[in-house]
Amino acid sequence: MIERGSAFARTLGSTLASVDDGVVVLDLDAPESLHNHVGGPHAATLFGFAETAAAGVVVTVFQDLVGSGAVPLIKGAEISYSAIAQGPVRATARLAGDADGVRQSYAERGVAVFPVDITITTADGTETARMRAEMALKRFT
Repeated sequence: MIERGSAFARTLGSTLASVDDGVVVLDLDAPESLHNHVGGPHAATLFGFAETAAAGVVVTVFQDLVGSGAVPLIKGAEISYSAIAQGPVRATARLAGDADGVRQSYAERGVAVFPVDITITTADGTETARMRAEMALKRFT
């Protein structure tokens, strides 16, 4: 499911590097069409890339719920940029909430909100951005 992604994720062109126990790692070559005025991935590109990685966590950790109709959404996010990204970047996203609590909230209320932490680094490991996304699973009837 994560490989198909959304239309926007396909537009970015990110690729799945790994999935393991609530952690999703995506890579992005960031072609020139996604660059800013200093020659690296635009801040909006990095934000969208981080959100895509967070969504990857949601659809992998809660694949059963998504498969039965739960809709993954981003409710909010805060991002901090710490260095100018140049060249390819990597996003590592981790579930920062309690998966059992998310499942319980979704079962009882039809909605669950939970945090996912994302770090974006360059090929040499330099951190360029950090984001906390407030993700949600929602039942629409």
